[in-house]
Amino acid sequence: MRPGLGGEPSRHPRRRTSRQRRSRRASPGRAPRRVRPGVGVLNGVEVTVRPATRADVDFLTTVVIEATLHQGRLPDDFDEVDYRAGFGAWTAEQVDGDGAGSSISVVEVDGEPAGRLRVVRRGGLVEIAGLQLLPDHQSRGVGRTIVEGVVASARADGLPVELGVEKDNPRARAFWESCGFAYVGEDETEHRLRLAT
Repeated sequence: MRPGLGGEPSRHPRRRTSRQRRSRRASPGRAPRRVRPGVGVLNGVEVTVRPATRADVDFLTTVVIEATLHQGRLPDDFDEVDYRAGFGAWTAEQVDGDGAGSSISVVEVDGEPAGRLRVVRRGGLVEIAGLQLLPDHQSRGVGRTIVEGVVASARADGLPVELGVEKDNPRARAFWESCGFAYVGEDETEHRLRLAT
């Protein structure tokens, strides 16, 4: 069987009735089903999320820099070499699994790297700890598709979803609020938002 889109076998899954789908979800003793976050087709474009590898560390660092630059939020004294070294080392630790409950992924659009997603699961909570897209992929529905996948996975496990958004990033806060998140508190640098249930 030749591979299809996203590395899946090129065949159609067996169709199930809505009753069969409900009974599968409600089976007692079955572990919570993991929904593959952010997999979808948006205006004929495939949006997927895959686990990051060491080979992705430079891209993941670049996407954070490019997204922050595009927002006009890089400080005047920004030292890109120093940032790449520090953030790259931290990202490599995350990729190696050193972050408890943390997963870091590459967002792909039609098979090409387009962004970064970091999700942390701990303490009965799912936190979207980072979602950045290259500027060419912003404001096109890619981020919303990813968020819908993360939320579906959390809801399948009965977990709430929260995040922090930097206070100097009103565009990001507006995006999260448009996805249904609401203000629940703040610290020195971030507003805390939680998905309304």
